[in-house]
Amino acid sequence: MDDNKEPEEIKIRKMLNEYVAHSSYKLNPDTKIIDRVVKGLVMRKVKFGYAYCPCRLVTGDKERDKNIICPCVYHGEEIDRDGECHCNLFVSVNYQIKYEEGD
Repeated sequence: MDDNKEPEEIKIRKMLNEYVAHSSYKLNPDTKIIDRVVKGLVMRKVKFGYAYCPCRLVTGDKERDKNIICPCVYHGEEIDRDGECHCNLFVSVNYQIKYEEGD
């Protein structure tokens, strides 16, 4: 990983872990999904200065784009509706249990 990306990855992973520690959501139990999304967050943080959701379009309008800084404003509604956010990074507690039980 590039020198400037490694510290960003550490910061983003820390932020994600702190977020789920204080929320009702969990990180996806599939570490490959987490790694993929974190890689996208890091790339966007380096390119744009913010960890924009890698699954959403950055418009260049800072006011609109602030809604897609991870965790984006849409993730709660998506998890309530689907059990996971659009990126599959955050999941409901039920999703976690279901995954661990093999359902």
